[in-house]
Amino acid sequence: MNHVLIVSAGMENPKKRNSVIARRQQYLNYGALTLATILHNTGYKTSLAHGGHVSPEVFAQSLFEDGRLRGDGPLLLSIPSFYALAWSQRFTGHVKKLLPSKSITVGGRWVVDSDPVWIKSKLPFVETFIPGLVGGEIRQIASQPTAIHVHDLNSRAVPDFNLYHPVVDHFSEFQPSIEASRGCGRGCHFCAEKDIPLTRLKDPDVLALHMRDVMEQYDDQSIRPYVQSSFFAPNRKWADDLATEVMNARLNVKWRCETRVDAMSAQTVASLAAAGLKVIDLGMEAACATQLLAMGKSKDPDKYLRSASDLIHACRDNGVWVKLNILIYAGETLHTHEETLRWMNDHATAIKGVSVGPVVIFGSPDASSLFTQEVQQLGAKLVDPHSAELNGITHIHPGAQMSAEDAEVLSLQASRRFMTKQDYFDLKSFSYYPRHYGRQDFENDLLDCDPASLPFR
Repeated sequence: MNHVLIVSAGMENPKKRNSVIARRQQYLNYGALTLATILHNTGYKTSLAHGGHVSPEVFAQSLFEDGRLRGDGPLLLSIPSFYALAWSQRFTGHVKKLLPSKSITVGGRWVVDSDPVWIKSKLPFVETFIPGLVGGEIRQIASQPTAIHVHDLNSRAVPDFNLYHPVVDHFSEFQPSIEASRGCGRGCHFCAEKDIPLTRLKDPDVLALHMRDVMEQYDDQSIRPYVQSSFFAPNRKWADDLATEVMNARLNVKWRCETRVDAMSAQTVASLAAAGLKVIDLGMEAACATQLLAMGKSKDPDKYLRSASDLIHACRDNGVWVKLNILIYAGETLHTHEETLRWMNDHATAIKGVSVGPVVIFGSPDASSLFTQEVQQLGAKLVDPHSAELNGITHIHPGAQMSAEDAEVLSLQASRRFMTKQDYFDLKSFSYYPRHYGRQDFENDLLDCDPASLPFR
């Protein structure tokens, strides 16, 4: 069988503030790795290369020179977000310059599904676009991509197999991923998965087995897997069973997950901590009732905030680091923002770090029109009305009393208020910095950073 090359598109610049330490971050495309694993398990010689923050022309040239780009099979390009679109445009153009007859197939449901006509106009060098969530269909795509039909792609269930990380270029530098569930369906207005139902969690014995398998792939128990689930919502029994399975397997693997602040009980957190949970990314978004209602985060803000308080304190009491995600939403004012900050200040001893930033509108003008109208009705204004057509990314001035520039200043201030340099490094190195990247490397890179742009004190 021919070699199949999958490329995870890089980004010209980091999602947030461009700096040396931001460009060090790397994100394992576990969706693309799922497809690479299927091909590997089928017998294909497969590799997955991440573009990262490398120039797309340099990256294409390196793949050409090592021979993988010159193979007979199609080039499969995964575009994980709209932030990777500009990089993909340059990359596919350079591939065609090097190999005019090379067939390029593009996937990435968040980008491709949004507006098929629009995305084709943005990537003129691409022959085939694959919408939807691909599973076993990748075998046919690798051999005959043009034969795939849209209605075939309904691979919503979480695969029962584990991801095979060695197909990733320089895989030992990435922290591994283990997929636990898909979807969410909780209806938050800003979320791409607001209407996608939550799937059943993998059984605890399977998850523990996958942890051991990944540890063996790396031959290293110091790995720190990200248990991938947009809404990780185990009940107490599931968590107890996972702790038992981990203990019986004599695993000592620390891991990370993402969930809502109203998703777990204190008892569940205790059991998950016993099973190795060390970092939890919490989609808090706000601690102001007005904003929580506006973004569709909760219909009962008081109950939501009580649950958040209980969960955050339970994490602190069980040695789990909490990283809060805070969203400066449409209609935000200094008053509503201060309300969120006061709540966070009351819980500061339980917060390891924060990620703060204004809501961003993604998609072409047609695909994003309803959400754009919604945020405008809340008082937001578009920074550039033409950016949706240009790159599918629209930034906003949150409200009449808060410009985009104000929101950036407030975001940095909030980050510094609740996160130290050590906190920042601990959280980034746990999951996103290369595994060899140490504290001294970080300190050296800081010498080339503008202190005014750093999100920590």
